[in-house]
Amino acid sequence: MSDQLADDVADVARQWVPDSRLGVFDVTVTSAGLAGCTTSREALTALRGLAADAGVAADIRLLPDGSVGDGAEALVTAAIAPLLREPRISADRVTEALHGETLRVLERRGAWLRVRTSDGYHAWTHAGYVTAGSAAWADDWGKRAAARSLGAELRSENGRLRLPVGARAALRVDGRVETADGRVWDVAAGIMRSEAEVRAEARLVAAPDWALRWLSGAPYLWGGRTEWGVDCSGLAQATYAARGVPLPRDSDLQSVTGCRVEIDPSGLGYQAGDLLFFADGPRVTHVALWAGAGRIVHAALARGGVGSDDLFASSAEAKRLRDGLVAVRRVS
Repeated sequence: MSDQLADDVADVARQWVPDSRLGVFDVTVTSAGLAGCTTSREALTALRGLAADAGVAADIRLLPDGSVGDGAEALVTAAIAPLLREPRISADRVTEALHGETLRVLERRGAWLRVRTSDGYHAWTHAGYVTAGSAAWADDWGKRAAARSLGAELRSENGRLRLPVGARAALRVDGRVETADGRVWDVAAGIMRSEAEVRAEARLVAAPDWALRWLSGAPYLWGGRTEWGVDCSGLAQATYAARGVPLPRDSDLQSVTGCRVEIDPSGLGYQAGDLLFFADGPRVTHVALWAGAGRIVHAALARGGVGSDDLFASSAEAKRLRDGLVAVRRVS
């Protein structure tokens, strides 16, 4: 019975939460029945039906749950909040949230919060990186936080704060900057501009040129999204976010966005900013920005980080990429 029940539970997961990055399905079969949690109401209904048919208990929570209390939303108050696969500091980093971004809180376990990001990613972060509050409180911040950092360094009487490219803050009428923790600062270096201005300026240049201007030389960091460390899909996401175009977090998810462009061995028909997707086996694992004349801009571990490379070079790495090219997409 337990083996059959486990198979049935797995079928429910495949149907209602097929991608663990974009939903939660933590359900186990125990001697007493089913236990765990999920973000899918449909999955919860199906699991309760399975438990009833098997004559066992179904102790399954629908997230968000009661552990959230009054802290339904969380604002990132650190420069960067690492988002981890599990609620422990040594767990894999899957992505990051930047200062001023809002996270939906799904569950609290001690000092750890399970959260959902604005791009739909589910992960864990430590409460030390954020401040939790009501949805109305977070919505008020979201309306005021209309400024974006372009490498800004903020200064006050009590210290300094560096914000990565893309971090959010509120511009005051006196020209000073309010951060998500309520502190007020002067801009000591770098730039804080309204989101509208950042978008307009980003659209004046080709997407790969923007990426090189603000992120060139950034080290490769799995799950990174900033000039302090970035992975390939984080680079694509940050570049298009600056233009006001949202992209999913990971390269395989990005590979089905926008419009399809016919793959050409010489790059004929590609436009600057087109996204090139590469597979290592059956799944897309890498994305690069087409820069024209055979060049791509990408974040790659093989080159140590962000830079421009010749896709048609004779090197083994360039040949590997050419052989693995599986899709080209154009986003606007």
